[in-house]
Amino acid sequence: MNKVNHFIFALNLCLLFLELNVLNLAYIAIFSLTFGVLLDLDHKFNKKAPWYHRRTWIQEPLGFIFIGLPLARLLSLIDKSFFILVSIPYLSHILLDYICIFETYPLAPFLKVRKKEGIGIFIPDDLFVKSENSEKWIKRVKSKSINGVSENYFTLFNLVLLVMIFISKLYS
Repeated sequence: MNKVNHFIFALNLCLLFLELNVLNLAYIAIFSLTFGVLLDLDHKFNKKAPWYHRRTWIQEPLGFIFIGLPLARLLSLIDKSFFILVSIPYLSHILLDYICIFETYPLAPFLKVRKKEGIGIFIPDDLFVKSENSEKWIKRVKSKSINGVSENYFTLFNLVLLVMIFISKLYS
């Protein structure tokens, strides 16, 4: 998934669990950016992997268990809402990656069990300007005859959900 989808989906889920006020909105935005989007920075450090599989184990379920949960617990000592603000964006990032067509390793770094490439719904895509990565995915999907839809359809769903959550929060 692209950064926009990771951010908005994490934002949506956090809004569902927390009261809507200015401070919470600021926290939600910061934590959604940090744990929903910046988790992908591991791609920059995984230079040995092919371009289509730069994910590391920190973006897998065991990464959440070994990094996300302890960090969420530790930060919850500062403010109880921080547990939700770390956990929800981190888990949403993993979920969105799992519904994309690229391969994942749910038991990494311990076992090489994998979700095969092509199993998923969404093909990675960019919202406005097609990046080199987006173009590579389009070619890869065609050459491997992988079925899926552009994640830009999920962006539309995400934005509609955001509006609906805001309206329900404002009128409840």
